[in-house]
Amino acid sequence: MGRVKQFEPDTALEAIKNVFWQNGYEGSSLHDLELATGLQRQSLYREFGNKRSMYLAALREYERVEVKQAQRLLRSADNPVARFTLLFETVIGTSSDMVDRRGCLLCNAAADRTSLDSGIGQDIVAALDRLRAGFAEALVPVSTDETLADALLTGYVGLRVLTRTGMDYRRLLASANALVSLIGPIPAEPAKD
Repeated sequence: MGRVKQFEPDTALEAIKNVFWQNGYEGSSLHDLELATGLQRQSLYREFGNKRSMYLAALREYERVEVKQAQRLLRSADNPVARFTLLFETVIGTSSDMVDRRGCLLCNAAADRTSLDSGIGQDIVAALDRLRAGFAEALVPVSTDETLADALLTGYVGLRVLTRTGMDYRRLLASANALVSLIGPIPAEPAKD
């Protein structure tokens, strides 16, 4: 008869995600993962596989939680300009408080791992494509131009990476405003008779 698990896998995965989010792949040792989860190496391997598998699981968990939150923000405002203003201000707001400068785990991984591991790169591209689809949806009815969704995604990734640098909040906000200006004017509502 097998041993009963003495831990909650979702809690352990959250801890793993936070270690990779804070330190990146190379900066996260198995010892760091053991300390964060309170689990021994054998338990981590048994539940999640090797370090690479843990990283992929962390990326998927990040997308499940954090990217879905971005998509909710994009659905919460009345028009595309307001939607992207809210999203970008939320992203920058987490860096202006000088506390959370982790950026976006997917964006960090795109810069850190994709050239070193094509499998991780494919997962990241797929996740960013799903985020881009949310961007395209948020642009309707102002635009159905796929290039605009790509440009906003590129800007989003850039902003998320730059939040890690400690760049001045005003510069980040000015960049976000320039990105939003790409959307253009919102068409006026038809006059009611």
